[in-house]
Amino acid sequence: MSAAGAAAKRLLERAPKAVRTFKSSAVQQSGGHGHSTGGYDDYIHAKHMYSIQKMPHRKIKIAIACSSMLILGAGIPTIAVMWQKHKAAG
Repeated sequence: MSAAGAAAKRLLERAPKAVRTFKSSAVQQSGGHGHSTGGYDDYIHAKHMYSIQKMPHRKIKIAIACSSMLILGAGIPTIAVMWQKHKAAG
């Protein structure tokens, strides 16, 4: 073996071995449902959270929401097709 090969072999023997490991911190324990106990649990389990029957102006709010979803759902693709046709016509 050449002197350079022997030197390389000694260098590799002295070098620290590379170890591939995965290090992570400990899992943080929380109060419940992924939230800390800073009052979020009270909101998640609130009885009035989904009280749609008691919502003020319920009919008008739901009518506006449904109408806007229908208009956007049909309007955006229609405008996109018109724009594509306009661009293709030159």
